[in-house]
Amino acid sequence: MHPVSATRVSRFDIRIATICRSVAGCAVVMLLTVNVGCHRGGSSSSPAVFPASPANVVATPGDGQNRLTWDAVAGATSYNLYWSTSPGVTRSSAQRIADIASPIMMHSGLVNGTIYYYVVTALNAAGESSESTEVSAAPMDGPGTMDPLFGDEWHLLNTGQAGGIPGEDINVIPVWNSGLRGEGIRIAVVDDGLDIAHEDLAANIATGLSHNYLDGGTDPTCPALHPFCRHGTAVAGIIGARDLNDLGVRGAAPRVNMVGYNLLQEQTVSNEADAMIRGGPDVYVSNNSWGPPDDADLHPASLPWRDAVNTGLIQGRGGRGTIYVWAAGNGALVNDNSNYDGYANNRGVVAVCAVGDDGKRAVYSEAGANLWVCAPSQELATGGHGISSTDETGANGYNTGTLPDYADINYTKTFGGTSAATPQVSGVVALMLQANPNLSWRDVRLILALTARRNDVADADWSMNGAGAWINHKYGFGVVNAQVAVAAASSWTNVGPLRQYDTPLASPQLAIPDNNSTGVSHTINVSGSGIGSLEYIEVTFSAADHPFPGDLEVVLTHVTTGTTSRLAEARDCLSCTTRYNVWVFGSSRHLGETADGAWTLTVADRVAADTGTFQSWSLRFYGH
Repeated sequence: MHPVSATRVSRFDIRIATICRSVAGCAVVMLLTVNVGCHRGGSSSSPAVFPASPANVVATPGDGQNRLTWDAVAGATSYNLYWSTSPGVTRSSAQRIADIASPIMMHSGLVNGTIYYYVVTALNAAGESSESTEVSAAPMDGPGTMDPLFGDEWHLLNTGQAGGIPGEDINVIPVWNSGLRGEGIRIAVVDDGLDIAHEDLAANIATGLSHNYLDGGTDPTCPALHPFCRHGTAVAGIIGARDLNDLGVRGAAPRVNMVGYNLLQEQTVSNEADAMIRGGPDVYVSNNSWGPPDDADLHPASLPWRDAVNTGLIQGRGGRGTIYVWAAGNGALVNDNSNYDGYANNRGVVAVCAVGDDGKRAVYSEAGANLWVCAPSQELATGGHGISSTDETGANGYNTGTLPDYADINYTKTFGGTSAATPQVSGVVALMLQANPNLSWRDVRLILALTARRNDVADADWSMNGAGAWINHKYGFGVVNAQVAVAAASSWTNVGPLRQYDTPLASPQLAIPDNNSTGVSHTINVSGSGIGSLEYIEVTFSAADHPFPGDLEVVLTHVTTGTTSRLAEARDCLSCTTRYNVWVFGSSRHLGETADGAWTLTVADRVAADTGTFQSWSLRFYGH
């Protein structure tokens, strides 16, 4: 998403149904693709000849990748590459990269120092040849010693560049110095596209495992000269641009393994769900720097998407759960709140807010009781500088070759929004999982919360909840702290099984006084929940007969501890037409508290002229 001004139309490049959460913005245009069939040669009257096995296969190591070549096979229409990290590769025992067009390829996204073993087969209409002779190679660090633009990456190391406050960064340098850079951890960049051949990304891209929803292929690179497809490449650079290769920038986890899914180019309900579980066994982290329009209205997520996320939490990473990292939203200038977003408000995601290089909330970053942690990003209000990252190769990106951007148009320093904050958290999560791959998705969330740095300490909204955790509606638990989070992850003992407790539906049917700050309240008493330490709360709320939901303020109070969650705020929003009809709010603010006790929901109509009823509500607690 692209925060610029309080006028909605000028704030973003409009996307059909979806806005990318970046300062630079992106939009969807209607694309028509035509698949042209290729004649594979031969005559219907001539029988196909079974191909010979490829000969002279050679594997040449590089930085994060191996280059494979072999002799062309007469009559072959394509080739398959089979690989493993164990010798004795066969078609039945290895991973496959299929339908390679020519006898040369780069196998990327590899861990330096690990030996990879390969065989190649040839294919045509008659079938597949036998395997070639096995070869092997171990990728190795290249000769590079620096990243020329690293000095501009204040989010990684803030020394006060351009007036920022030293130390307002994610504190990741000590983690790299300890030897952790994300090796072996796969992150899916779910976005509008990903330039998988970018010079500063290619070594970290898993060959053949990305997905293009437009054509079903494995290359999600944006179409040539597409005017609004550049966002995902900038996001990917913040996660995992390659380090020490004498090129451009570096990512928070600069040796991580990445795949790209260009969901936003073909965003359907079924594709949204697919993108959440695609590659599930091997995808550790799903980065999502996108969401519905930031217009202060309620935007529910689809049931297939919610079901897919639940599947990922249960089945992802061998049952430990995929970690979904989500941009909290850029609509603060139009009074939007992350609790109105059915994606960022979901209990299965880590909702990420944004702070500037002064450590204070970026003017566009949405508040919300659902927020988890923040990360640095561009602060437009104070003229703070943006985030440096990779840009679409050539003239198709944010960098058009004009000042004040870089002379090298394959990079940009203008990226921002919660789109830029989110991939930093994804990178930190990758480092945590490298330190301790046995962490469950719940453990990752708990560590992030408990190790976050309390920023902007003078802000009046900071309070301590009943379990001793610092909380803030603008900042969640604070700014992500890579060094402390990774240290905690290294020695962390996983929490016990997840417990869930649902209260019966309460139907107070209370008339809400018009233009009255006191409002009406109803209390639910909980006992015997079995949850001594809360992890998340869902509040299902209905006031469906109120014609203007923007009039309503909704606040949850745990009477036993005094902790409050401001779930909705009265806001000037003539376009807010979605009523509170079994709307599910999420809150992280009661982390560590007990579920037992008295819980009160207060609903106030703060704007004159329209009235309605506090019809019903219920609570769902998650914890251990």
